[in-house]
Amino acid sequence: MEEHKKWKIKFSILMVILIIIIYGSNYLVLGDGEHIISYVWTHLGFIPVDILVVAFLLEDIIERKEKEAMLEKLDMLMSTFFSELGNDLITQLSTANKYKANTNSLKSIKDWEDEDYENKLQELKNSPVDFTADVAPENRREFLENLRELLVNKREFIINLINNPNLLEKEEFTKLINAILHLDEELEHRKDLALVNDADFNHLNIDMDRVYNTLVHEWVYYLRYLNKYHPYMIALMIRTNPFDEDASVYVTE
Repeated sequence: MEEHKKWKIKFSILMVILIIIIYGSNYLVLGDGEHIISYVWTHLGFIPVDILVVAFLLEDIIERKEKEAMLEKLDMLMSTFFSELGNDLITQLSTANKYKANTNSLKSIKDWEDEDYENKLQELKNSPVDFTADVAPENRREFLENLRELLVNKREFIINLINNPNLLEKEEFTKLINAILHLDEELEHRKDLALVNDADFNHLNIDMDRVYNTLVHEWVYYLRYLNKYHPYMIALMIRTNPFDEDASVYVTE
């Protein structure tokens, strides 16, 4: 028999002996057996109540707190994602976007309040940002090679993110990672990107659009989180705003 099981049996026997001693001495001193029986009976009746409270109330509270703590860790993980890949990916796609004017409002994010973040997230949910890579045929190979190189270099990082089982709790972020992996796979299988014709480029545009829209939404979501819980961290994100071509990491004022 394992040591910890032996310890449990010994402890249980000791507790039973203590119970007999305590109630036995009570009976010998006071001689009121009915009171002892009534007392034990009353407390036995509270056992189901205690189980109910622990099982349905306390457990739910603890589970909710654990989930909140886990989601906060995932929110902080997004900081690494945008530093490693997200900001560069936004920059590359935004530079080529035919409808980049639709994201001009994101340049002024440094002046936003909590309500502005909420409104923008709702807007992005209802009306995704239009995206079409407007790249001249002679420049497509270079554009796609740069995009493929970025994704290939960060492939191990993305795979490590997927290995985090808690990531499944964040549906939108999981959707983003899957979209990036699919785009990476599409580009990886095209060994010679010079062979990409108009029809093939239009197909890749669909994959890039899927990545871009989810990426923009998660970027705004992450900045809302920083603005609410870690306002000192949002300053760097604003100074490296990938939607602002004039943004500079250096503090000038």
